[in-house]
Amino acid sequence: MHYVLTYELASDYLERRPAFRAAHLRKAWDSHDRGELVLGGVLTDPVDRALLLFQGDSPDVARRFAETDPYVMNGLVARWEVRPWTTVAGAQAATPVRPEDLR
Repeated sequence: MHYVLTYELASDYLERRPAFRAAHLRKAWDSHDRGELVLGGVLTDPVDRALLLFQGDSPDVARRFAETDPYVMNGLVARWEVRPWTTVAGAQAATPVRPEDLR
């Protein structure tokens, strides 16, 4: 199953990010190396949100990531949420559905 962690970023995120970026990225790459984090990054134009895609049996890994993320702990994230994402198309889809399966 996939889970999307969405961050709503603080208005001063870009100014404050350099102080916490290395620790945040270390945490993200460690999570990826454990097979939890699939992709993560910031949305641009404007830079106001970030999305992190996790895989696992429950949303707990994504929640724990947010709760201990230096960005969250230091106020660079105004709000966050974890939601299940039913992925159906693509090589990494958790529940692939092809058109021929719909017959």
